[in-house]
Amino acid sequence: MHTAPYSRLAKIYDKVMAHVNYKMWAEYIKNLFQFADLRIEKVIDISCGTGKHIRFLQKDITTFIGADQSKQMITAAKNNLHFTGKACLLVNDARRIALKSQSVDAVLMLYDSVNYLIEDSDIENLLEEVNRILAPGGIFIFDFVTETGLEECFDGYYDSDSWEGLAYERHSRYSKKEKLQYNKFNFLFNGEPFIEEHVQRIRTTLEWKTFINKSKVHLSGEFSNFSFSPPNKKSERVHFVCKKELL
Repeated sequence: MHTAPYSRLAKIYDKVMAHVNYKMWAEYIKNLFQFADLRIEKVIDISCGTGKHIRFLQKDITTFIGADQSKQMITAAKNNLHFTGKACLLVNDARRIALKSQSVDAVLMLYDSVNYLIEDSDIENLLEEVNRILAPGGIFIFDFVTETGLEECFDGYYDSDSWEGLAYERHSRYSKKEKLQYNKFNFLFNGEPFIEEHVQRIRTTLEWKTFINKSKVHLSGEFSNFSFSPPNKKSERVHFVCKKELL
């Protein structure tokens, strides 16, 4: 049975992604907050997933909103953040953000979530919405995986695991011709099989800059592989910091 992306993966996502150092990632993002021209008090992560990183980002943030298009991922996030009490969680499409204009100081879209926006119009809608909800001087931080990163780590990648009546296989391949990354998950949950297929579009740093240059936010910083150095041909992941101009 084919199911929507993250509808079944959400159940085991934290197990599959146990290798991710969310604390390090959160500390890196907090260092990038210095690009804002205002105090960061209200933040929304528009692709928060299961929210494992939120507890590391919440400190000193008055209001933290976690949003995700997947209802199942938000359910998992609610379980992960049950005892923190500070984060508001909602199911929301990043291209149509359910917030008032100029209502947040920072917008986050992490872990190459932006690569899931396949059409150019999706990126344009995203940047319009980000600009709309950001307060003047606020920032938008996102990252994307590069072609180098995929060819090095995920073209032809396979892994699998099983525990307590649950099992999965992951098959990954990158189509250089299409500039698309395909991830296929085969699940077996208590004897019932499911299939999820995930597709990501891989754009170059120059392509991302072109989108930003056409938008109402501007690029304030670009960084390679969790460093403070600019991207290069060996960059596997790039973080962009965009800013909304002060009035």
